[in-house]
Amino acid sequence: MHEAEVIQHESTILHVYEEIPTISSPILGDVGILTVATSTITVMFITFLIVILCIKASKSKLIPGKFQHVLEIFYEAVSKFITSTVGSEKQAKIIVPYVGSIMVYLLVANLLPMLPGVASLYVTIDGKHVTLLRGATTDFNTTFGMALAVVITMQIVGIKEQGVFGYLSHFIQIKQVIKGFRKSIGNGFEAVIGFFVGLIEIVSEIAKMLSLSLRLFGNLFAHEVLTVILLGAFSIGIPALWMGMGVLVGVVQSIVFVALVTVYYSMVLKKEH
Repeated sequence: MHEAEVIQHESTILHVYEEIPTISSPILGDVGILTVATSTITVMFITFLIVILCIKASKSKLIPGKFQHVLEIFYEAVSKFITSTVGSEKQAKIIVPYVGSIMVYLLVANLLPMLPGVASLYVTIDGKHVTLLRGATTDFNTTFGMALAVVITMQIVGIKEQGVFGYLSHFIQIKQVIKGFRKSIGNGFEAVIGFFVGLIEIVSEIAKMLSLSLRLFGNLFAHEVLTVILLGAFSIGIPALWMGMGVLVGVVQSIVFVALVTVYYSMVLKKEH
């Protein structure tokens, strides 16, 4: 009888205990060859919300309602931010649809875990409560996937804007080396240096994926870990303040990510004359 009471007591502790978040999201199960994690559910949920948002936004009217008015304010804010970043209103109009979409996704992904009630949605795995909608950007798979998509998109845009050989000539500068040696030996050696600099640019493209993904993931993951620690150490006051700080971190990191993508996008566009 005493042993049964101990088991029941331990079971109760398991239900209220929350582990420090790990880099990899808890696995919910497998669907064929695909593994479903808690962050996967979050991404699907966010995508569903954005689809609804797009459908709602497509029904725009000449006289805007409250929802359309909010969207227009958001669009103007993003447009002004991009224009101030690239210094060209013409380029900003090209960049806004892509970067604005990323901005909406990141804001929802970063701020969704802060909404009341979201953290209370859970499933039981191996006797432990696991939050069903874990912050998408606290999973490195999500942030790396976004960074990879951004870098690939920039290559496609660069090739479209400058042509295949025109764009690749920035990385493999064989033509410049030949032209340099035809002029003089000095120009030839300068072109050789430029050739190696071009090869370094290839490395920088890979580095963009790491810098974009690690910066976003590191800040949001660190906030999630510290939130759990503070909730374990304090019950009143400080956790609420820290959650408020989380909203600021989520917004700032969204802006930083978007600013970097904007710069990368502007660099592959044709220069204005």
